Amino acid sequence: MLAVVNQPRIRIRIEAESIPRKLVSFLRLNYGDVQITKSGDFAESAPDSASMPVQDMNWYKEAKANMTPGNNLRVFRRMREMTQKELAERIGVSKQQICNMESGRSPIGKKMAVRLGEALNRPYNNFFW
Repeated sequence: MLAVVNQPRIRIRIEAESIPRKLVSFLRLNYGDVQITKSGDFAESAPDSASMPVQDMNWYKEAKANMTPGNNLRVFRRMREMTQKELAERIGVSKQQICNMESGRSPIGKKMAVRLGEALNRPYNNFFW
């Protein structure tokens, strides 16, 4: 069965001298054909009539529903290109404890969230709700 889906356009504006290759690769992997332009190259135009706030989009609502402190920990650890073992050594816990927190088998308390935030250079509330 063939299904035709109208995929919304996504415009991402990044004001930076250069865009990290990992970010470009991630965007292309997840969104297909991505055009990269410098921030000064964006044409300021009237908002597209089909535009809507990202918070109202179904994919965002689904992603937000699946966000957990453990998932955030995994994402931010990988963004820093750290292994579980490296993070564990940095904050003084076992690799297994990092694994348990990422998988949701072990809760992340506020004190641990603060340590994780310091190690990953993120606000502690990314890991503690």
